[in-house]
Amino acid sequence: MNFLERLLENPIRVTRIKRWFYVGLAIVAAAEIVLPFLFPSDHSHFGFERFPAWGSLYGLASCVAIILVSKFIGKIWLMRREDHYDS
Repeated sequence: MNFLERLLENPIRVTRIKRWFYVGLAIVAAAEIVLPFLFPSDHSHFGFERFPAWGSLYGLASCVAIILVSKFIGKIWLMRREDHYDS
């Protein structure tokens, strides 16, 4: 049994790992919102780029759009009928 299997075998330890993972995500999200106010940057081309966490929100919206468009294309173009291979 390797190290990771032993580590994830204990449910209390898994809960602790999840908790620290979520705490880390919250710290990163808070830092991305707070740090632009502490260290302002003049590298934005448009006004909305100065919005706190703009890069994260834009990236999230882009990933969601890519997933939805991919699913739509898969449904209308790539999928075949159930009886496609029966003939």
